[in-house]
Amino acid sequence: MNKVFKLAAVAALCTSAVAAQAQVAMDANLELDTTYSNEANARDSDLTMGGRVEFNVGAKATSGDAWVQGRASLLLKKDGDTGTDDMWVAFGNSGGDVKLGRFEAMDLFPLGKDTVVENSGYSGYRANKLRGRFGSDTVHTALGVNAGPARVEVGLVYTKEVPTKADGSIDTSKLLPRGVRPAVSYTTGPVTLRVGLESVKMVGSSDKSTNGVGLSMGYALSKDASMNVNFAKMEDDKSFGVNATFGAAGVGLILDKGANSDKNTTVYAAYSLPLMGVKGATITPAISYAKGGSGTESQFAARVRINYAF
Repeated sequence: MNKVFKLAAVAALCTSAVAAQAQVAMDANLELDTTYSNEANARDSDLTMGGRVEFNVGAKATSGDAWVQGRASLLLKKDGDTGTDDMWVAFGNSGGDVKLGRFEAMDLFPLGKDTVVENSGYSGYRANKLRGRFGSDTVHTALGVNAGPARVEVGLVYTKEVPTKADGSIDTSKLLPRGVRPAVSYTTGPVTLRVGLESVKMVGSSDKSTNGVGLSMGYALSKDASMNVNFAKMEDDKSFGVNATFGAAGVGLILDKGANSDKNTTVYAAYSLPLMGVKGATITPAISYAKGGSGTESQFAARVRINYAF
């Protein structure tokens, strides 16, 4: 029944957009993952299959230099559940804009072709605690300003929700963040620079706000090839990453280090191939290998992903 209601809501959005004479776009795609992994991270099974069908609808209407845009993505998952990926509205003009809802803000640690990226039990800081795609208990908005080759984005995340266990005590494993996330991107020729800060408070925790920083440089080698160099740090947690995409292929390396002996090194790669020569259909074999500090087991994963846009 929930699926029916969600599909009805999407249909209502389409109808409203047409009535407003907006530019409407709809598309759908299927993603199916077959994954093998060892049991270093205490998985119940070493071979799993997951996936979803994603249905997207978006609309944009303009009035002179001003515009209003909306987008919704409904997920129908292989396990029978439903979910929402994006669900947002944005409005503004060529000088600036405001975005509200469920979305991801500026990426300060892009991973490139990240079909599968594992860790050995410890993952460093990736400048993404306030990036987005929060649930209904959290308000998320981003204020953007466009200044030539630069874009300034200030994200605001707010919640008062404190998760509790059955006995009424605070569930510290499910605490939600709130805070502010200013970020700037600057593009000149083939180079794109990104820098941002996160001031994060975990609601329900007695700790004060913690500040983190993310830095990234992207370089377009050609029309179909690019690379990224990333760095992020919050207190003792820090990460360095480098990755490159060459057409259908991608490789990456991430080095994570934390307090004491916490550390992780991950190497990953993926390559997409046409599937049966059908337009919009690809098959992507991918691997990931992660090694932690002394006393930790390595984590290996291999995935075959089938994508079909229809």
